[in-house]
Amino acid sequence: MSAVDLRHARLLQQAGKAGVTVEDLARAWASIDGKRDQFDAERDKSVFDEGVTGHYAGYIVETEEAITRATHYAQDRRK
Repeated sequence: MSAVDLRHARLLQQAGKAGVTVEDLARAWASIDGKRDQFDAERDKSVFDEGVTGHYAGYIVETEEAITRATHYAQDRRK
């Protein structure tokens, strides 16, 4: 196992121990994109509320999809 593989394994282990959720990952992604404030502001709003841009729902859906795809790829790799 390479040093990079070990670092990635450690990151995943730390995330599991910390109880990282889909929402945590989506919030982190929004933060990287500079949209954390919009994400947080829309958390408890409906997509039909005035002024809602879809940042919260969009990041959640994209994070779910990324996890789904990563799981599929990991399963394929183990075959």
